[in-house]
Amino acid sequence: MERIDIRITTKTNLFIGDTPSTFEIGGIDAVTKTNYQGFPMIPASSFKGVLKRIMRDMEASGNPQAKNIENVYRKYLSKLCQENEERMKTLNNNIEEERIARMAERFKKAIEDASVEYLFGIMGFNDTPKLIFQDFIPVEEMAQENYFSIDSKNTIIDSALDNSLRSLPRIYKTVRPGIVFSGNILTHRMELLETDEVEEFIKSAVLEFNDGIYRLGNSGSRGYGRIETEIV
Repeated sequence: MERIDIRITTKTNLFIGDTPSTFEIGGIDAVTKTNYQGFPMIPASSFKGVLKRIMRDMEASGNPQAKNIENVYRKYLSKLCQENEERMKTLNNNIEEERIARMAERFKKAIEDASVEYLFGIMGFNDTPKLIFQDFIPVEEMAQENYFSIDSKNTIIDSALDNSLRSLPRIYKTVRPGIVFSGNILTHRMELLETDEVEEFIKSAVLEFNDGIYRLGNSGSRGYGRIETEIV
């Protein structure tokens, strides 16, 4: 299993929604995600979700590496299907024909629908080549308050009762700019795809964050969530 180490530096405030703890209720309306020690974190699910969207967009734009990964997954699943059929023949017809037909149809659909998103797992298929994500944590330990920024934003509310617009301040506890996080992506069983392009494609997708179009967390429209990525 190979590992791709990544560093993330916040370029603007970063807000990944979490539930305020009891002592923050009343003063802060929304707090960014923290771990059990109170340090900020970027959950694997947040990074994974945006990276998946990046790869989907790269595939839609005709990226040749994305197209190759789509094809190698088709080849991998076709080989897996053939091996499965040969295994069935050794069972002396003890498996119902209906079950065999369902399995063949499942393989057929998976092969037809092959895409770069299979890097994140294939529904209905266990232990296939896929990416495994780790939470990102700060690279240095400093005083907890030095990680955070308290930010006030106005929320405009259209009142249905008196047909008026109201501007209500909301207080956000966010990660401030300049905080460096580290984490990694594990490439599980990628050798089965028989291609050398997967790792380079993953790295190029990770670096797409640097254009500022793709952002992490919530409130991107308020300027939050811009990050800079680096392959270590």
